[in-house]
Amino acid sequence: MEALIAGIQNATAAGPLLAIAAGVFVGIFMGAVPGLTAAMAIALLAPLTFGLDPLTAVAFLIGIYKGGTFGGSISAILLNVPGSPEAAATAFDGYPLSRSGKARQALQMALFASVAGAILADLLLYLVALPFSKIALKFGPAELTFVVLFAFTFVAGLTGRSMLRGMTACAFGVLCAMVGLDPMSASPRMTFGHVELLDGLPLLPIAIGMLGLAEVMAAAERAFDRRRASPDTKSAPISSSSGPGLSLPVFLSHWKTVLRSSLIGTAIGALPGIGASLAAFVGYGSAQRYTKTPEKFGQGVLDGVAGPEAANSAVVGGSFVPLLTLGIPGNVTTALLIGTFLVHGIEPGPHVFKTEPDLIYGIFTVLFIANFANLAIGLMGSGLYSHIVKAPEYVSYSIIGLTCLTGVFASTNSLFNLYIMIIFALIGFFMKKFDYSFVAFLIGFVLAPEFEVSFRSFLLVAQGDPVGFLMQRPIALLFCMMTVFAVVRIAWSEHQKRAVSSTTTPSQSEQK
Repeated sequence: MEALIAGIQNATAAGPLLAIAAGVFVGIFMGAVPGLTAAMAIALLAPLTFGLDPLTAVAFLIGIYKGGTFGGSISAILLNVPGSPEAAATAFDGYPLSRSGKARQALQMALFASVAGAILADLLLYLVALPFSKIALKFGPAELTFVVLFAFTFVAGLTGRSMLRGMTACAFGVLCAMVGLDPMSASPRMTFGHVELLDGLPLLPIAIGMLGLAEVMAAAERAFDRRRASPDTKSAPISSSSGPGLSLPVFLSHWKTVLRSSLIGTAIGALPGIGASLAAFVGYGSAQRYTKTPEKFGQGVLDGVAGPEAANSAVVGGSFVPLLTLGIPGNVTTALLIGTFLVHGIEPGPHVFKTEPDLIYGIFTVLFIANFANLAIGLMGSGLYSHIVKAPEYVSYSIIGLTCLTGVFASTNSLFNLYIMIIFALIGFFMKKFDYSFVAFLIGFVLAPEFEVSFRSFLLVAQGDPVGFLMQRPIALLFCMMTVFAVVRIAWSEHQKRAVSSTTTPSQSEQK
């Protein structure tokens, strides 16, 4: 109880509160501009937090995370252009609502559903995290090895279109994490004579390069392709203040959709590597399935906005369950948060609940406060953001490109890290072009050190009989079986998709 009171007091101090408000404002802006994401904002702005105290730094990044989940819906509803991938499902009914003169109602439903879904997920996080951390304290090298291996499998199989490409991206991330000193023998590996690589490849320049600068390159390529092709006609943007507002009774009439999607988003967020995009589409599908008028979906119904927005916002709270209890990131954003935690001397995992309970309860409180900051800033700033999303692409991406370059150099004061960022920006550009998952790469890169130490310790403890030792560890054996099952299930699913596509392609060619 003392830790809880101390955590609440720390989180409600002036520094964290201002950091939350600033983070939410930045997050909504980055989420609203098409092509920019909350993860990109965290990668770019994380260096600014290094001089702050740990809770204030985390509060700022959580604010960005929360704001970014709602921000993507603004351009999806007003322009039919999702600001972030998870907002694509919101555009299905959000844009038809705005075209029918209900833009304000659709935006407010997206905001209210986002806040409600996030609050429910945070409540579940508070109830689940502490008991789960006590179980996680019993994890040894064998359990950690197969938990991380299971996370790798999920990431590789469920991100991108091919499990093989996902595994390749994840393995490449593990390979990049091997650069530096061996954790057990302290001998240099793959440094190629560069002293700067003895500490390993830095996370932030890699993340900024692959998230920010690679997206700028992709935007430049898209603009070049549009100049060569005939420009598409676009509908005129719609004002965010058009139409009536959303009354509280109308919002409460959709409580079943919000509750159902919140539970879906929390569960998906707790699974590593799946992310908010899948949660949004599953939330949209469940809303359509349980409604009495499924034929109206796609024509402009509020349930079609509430479902995906509640689900993708609930992913935020759900993703903190594996992050805080096991030190395993659930998605790209939490993988970047791990880097910030480590800079401030915080090592996520079950031990942090015992060593720094004040900080954990402070983070829980920050998560709750950020929801209400998201609500207030979202209501006050929706008109401003609706004008920002109409800015030309070349303006926003020029600013982002310059910020990437100056941000990395200013935070590290190293030209070597600038070169690393540019190299990985090129790698990220081609990974995006050829559908190799950046999520799989980054989570492989972040988890590789823990996986290596756990796996090598597991082999040492097993004393030459890893199978026999595994049979004596039921939790490790369970995760091993789940990993095998996941690989077989995903491989079989991909085989069926290829079989269906191969049978439909000849029939289509015959019809022609």
